[in-house]
Amino acid sequence: MKTRFLILLGCVSLLLSLSACVTADKQVVILFTNDTHSQIEPIASDAKRNADMGGVLRRKVLIDSLRSVYPHALLVDAGDAVQGTPYFNLYGGEVESMVLNELGYDVRTIGNHEYDNGGDALVAMLRGFEGVTVSSNYTFNREDMQELVVPAWMCDVDDVKVGFVGINVNPEGLLFPLNAQEVNYHDPIAYGDSMALLLRQQGADVVVALSHLGCTDGGVNVIDSVLVQNTRFIDFVVGGHSHTTLTEPLVYTNLDGRKVSVGQTGKSGVNLGFVRLTIPQDRSDDVIVDYRLFPVDARYDNRLDVDFSNKLAPYKSHVDREMSVVVGNSAVDLVVSRPESTLSNWACDAFVDISSRRSGQKVDFAVINTGGMRADISRGVVTRGDIWQTFPFTNYMTLLQLKGSDVRDLFEQIAANGGEGVSREVRLVIKDNRVAQLTIGGKPIDDNRIYTIATINFVADGGDGMEAFRNAVSRVDYSGFVFDLFEEYMTRMAQQGIAVQASLDGRITIE
Repeated sequence: MKTRFLILLGCVSLLLSLSACVTADKQVVILFTNDTHSQIEPIASDAKRNADMGGVLRRKVLIDSLRSVYPHALLVDAGDAVQGTPYFNLYGGEVESMVLNELGYDVRTIGNHEYDNGGDALVAMLRGFEGVTVSSNYTFNREDMQELVVPAWMCDVDDVKVGFVGINVNPEGLLFPLNAQEVNYHDPIAYGDSMALLLRQQGADVVVALSHLGCTDGGVNVIDSVLVQNTRFIDFVVGGHSHTTLTEPLVYTNLDGRKVSVGQTGKSGVNLGFVRLTIPQDRSDDVIVDYRLFPVDARYDNRLDVDFSNKLAPYKSHVDREMSVVVGNSAVDLVVSRPESTLSNWACDAFVDISSRRSGQKVDFAVINTGGMRADISRGVVTRGDIWQTFPFTNYMTLLQLKGSDVRDLFEQIAANGGEGVSREVRLVIKDNRVAQLTIGGKPIDDNRIYTIATINFVADGGDGMEAFRNAVSRVDYSGFVFDLFEEYMTRMAQQGIAVQASLDGRITIE
């Protein structure tokens, strides 16, 4: 039998002794997801990656099947359940909250993208979620968020007390500045381990961290390996944020010399994670981990839940109608990658044209973060849905001016990132993650010249590490979301009988 109860939090002293709370080996099964990113339907059958994978109707069949074998299994999510398909753009999280409830999620943490539409929208999503939301190292400056998010949670699953902590990523450079002002970020190691200790002291047999730190992309930020190696009271980590597909868990040694595993399912709901944790009677021994990923694919299509499908049908009908509008044609596959790609090259070249027309100014070059392009576009007919899935975020165009010396710093940051989207005026050679050569318009950077640059507001605010933009001499933000700008641009080209052309032309190379 599964009983829920919230942890009553008080002052925690890490000096308190930890009494043994396990008298025999126990087991708990946890099903998990991360970074499902509003992938309500299966990924398109012609997609370059994970074609015809995922879909919430299929996921429900798989979850229900596993629950028939493991009736006490918990279902959890490690964040970024939203953003990435038109379902989020059109419905603002309503569909995703309904899905989480239909599938029976017990507990979740929040990722950085849950904040994409601002605090009010996040509050609405959390109020619509029937499970528990946990974050151990975020505190909030608004009362409604304080009421909706708890720092730790424990439930009784068939006489096994399972505790959960939520470990959240540093919002700096990931959240829009106004949204970031609502969040107070605290050290994930200290806060996560102290909450895990509190859960243990209150009887938890095992503590699971729902982490949105990532397995990679470390640098100045804490990632899951660092979390485990510097904590004592976390027994397993359900990871997220880095979109890493771990067919086998990563295993690290904690401060007490115990082995702690980290699992992650990739992204877009193409896999469902499964872990059976065996908690030994002697808590100095390692928790035994039986781990696997179950692909979510077409094998479940003959068992879809009719009632659930009927609930989704009105949303799907609206999305299909809006997204089927043809906006243009591409003569090539527009694929996103680093250091340069056909998609990023086309997008940045288009941004120079769009911004020049809008402002009436000569634009020296454009920069768009590679992370802001979330899907490829196949050659042939291009629909509104293709554009929205590729550029799903509610960013807008920004035109700013930087001194040449700050442009140098900007490209050092771009080099450290392994490349970002840049327009054809740029020629950048990267060596050892540093700028080896750089020209703009065929000329070396003039430190005293003022350069006019087109980008998006997220990047202009210093997002994805491009903090040099914060030194802008001037800045103008233009109305209209990026996905609408690209739709208008491609439509205008189509009206002139022009198909999209793009190629790899060596604007960024790595030696």
